[in-house]
Amino acid sequence: MLKKVVRKKDLDKLKFLFRDIKFYMGRSTLEGLMGKAYADTIRNPQFAVLIIRKYCFMSGWIDEKKLYKLINNNLKQYIIIPSNNLKYIIEKMFEGKLIKGERYSIKKDTIFNKKDLQKYVTMLPKTYQIKKIDSNLEKKIKKEEFLKITDDYKAYGIGVCCMYNEEIIGVASSNIFYSDGIEVNVKVKSKYRKKGIATALASELILQCLKENKRISWDAANIESKNLAEKLGFLYDSTYEIYKFK
Repeated sequence: MLKKVVRKKDLDKLKFLFRDIKFYMGRSTLEGLMGKAYADTIRNPQFAVLIIRKYCFMSGWIDEKKLYKLINNNLKQYIIIPSNNLKYIIEKMFEGKLIKGERYSIKKDTIFNKKDLQKYVTMLPKTYQIKKIDSNLEKKIKKEEFLKITDDYKAYGIGVCCMYNEEIIGVASSNIFYSDGIEVNVKVKSKYRKKGIATALASELILQCLKENKRISWDAANIESKNLAEKLGFLYDSTYEIYKFK
């Protein structure tokens, strides 16, 4: 039903459908860097889908029967993030089959206080060690499936991890990437949380991105992530709905 969109000039035609900040991660697909894009037509698209990692962004105008068939047959394995005009339709047509959740959009134009970020890094207890992710650590993170990080890490990745007795206990890294920067992904093993590790890792990653002139983006999956982003200097923008199938 939908046509795959590949060429840059055709991807550009989809951008007007994904101007809302909740679609920001879809920029990587619209820039032709990651994921896949589909539209109802190539010449004059009115509905489009962007698939990147586990997320499915959709926006525009489509017949309800076609939408039901599209989601039911092809998209049930993804986290669906629809435009506002579609979310109520989706809730109604799949009533009782969905888990509705929330994510938090964070503003993208941030002026960071480097002194504060450096302070958070130095506050980390000396028993923990922050290391920049090299090829060996990249392989270890991916082998352990510790956290989803950038695929072609040598070309596009940037990140740090926290080590304790040669064990990786925390990672802050690029996951989705853009032409001008990255999307942050942070994780700390549960037994090591609330020790300042996530704050130190994210701070160090931001400092590295600033050195390399990379724009750093944060989209929070939960309130704890939102609070950490604000602590580091990001500003909250808005809450949006996501949908998973049971």
